[in-house]
Amino acid sequence: MSGGIGPVEPGEGTSGREGPRPGPRTPAGRWLGRTRAAAARHGRVLAALGAAAVLAAGAARWYATRPETIPPAAPPPPSQTLSLTYGEPLVPAAAGTAFTFTVRVRTSSGPAVTVERIGQPSGALSVTIRPPLPVTVAAGEVRELVLTIQAKDCVHVARNSGMPFLEVTLSNGFQKEDHSYIPGDRYARDLSVALTRACPEDRDNGTPGPS
Repeated sequence: MSGGIGPVEPGEGTSGREGPRPGPRTPAGRWLGRTRAAAARHGRVLAALGAAAVLAAGAARWYATRPETIPPAAPPPPSQTLSLTYGEPLVPAAAGTAFTFTVRVRTSSGPAVTVERIGQPSGALSVTIRPPLPVTVAAGEVRELVLTIQAKDCVHVARNSGMPFLEVTLSNGFQKEDHSYIPGDRYARDLSVALTRACPEDRDNGTPGPS
């Protein structure tokens, strides 16, 4: 036989075949993987819920300790912010009238005030105003009005009524109010003179009858 070298025999501790390949995953392995994934998802859900609970608790504490919102105070009645002052008589008075004069109305602050009506308490007199009412007066604004008083019934006209006043209806969008303004001594004096001129005292006596 020839002295050729034959096939190399595997050495001690070696094998002529490759090691066994890992076989397919068993049902137990798949279950274990799904369990771990579910546990991870569950942990994330718990973490999110915990964060939400912390935020909710913080919001509740803020709501409980927040400063109270104080509602704005209601504005004062319109008569406390609107002033009415006597101006001057307009002479000569128009035919058929007893007394024509000016007044100035001014709103000092707050919402605008609307003058809805100006009158006087005597049923023997009537009042007309120019410009026609209502007139709205904003804060800081001054408006001048011309008032004309006519004598409808001279028999019942009070020529000297002490401190005559004007009846005024006001509103400011929050409250409506009836208020009486006393224009002062000059108004009382000028009104008395005008009414005496329009309704002289001998007119009240009438025409004497035959004796």
